[in-house]
Amino acid sequence: MDDKVKALLERVKGTAGHAADAAADSARAAGKRAGQMMDTAKLNVQLFDLNGEYNDVLRQLGQVMVETHRGQAPENALVTSLLSQADELSLKISELKNRVADLKRVQTCPVCGGPCGRGDKFCRACGARL
Repeated sequence: MDDKVKALLERVKGTAGHAADAAADSARAAGKRAGQMMDTAKLNVQLFDLNGEYNDVLRQLGQVMVETHRGQAPENALVTSLLSQADELSLKISELKNRVADLKRVQTCPVCGGPCGRGDKFCRACGARL
């Protein structure tokens, strides 16, 4: 075989090796991203459920307020329990939102709480400096 042909085949072999490495890196990155998307979806389902529970507690607190307005004295234990549940659910919701933001690689605006990109200098929603 001619030396030029051998050199050409060696270059083709080297290029093919680099392409295979790049394809493997891309596949790993895609797998990682798919895993992040799955984790985000699971967290969003949990957020949906927690928001439903939170809204139910707020509805119950609203009912207590209406009953109080109508002259029916609520039990202090009931009000305290509902407020504790609301605080606990609010904390869980905040924690899940932070985990979702971490997975999405975004930051939260300190002014309005809106999602922004990691590299953003200003909030996309309110324009505040990040």
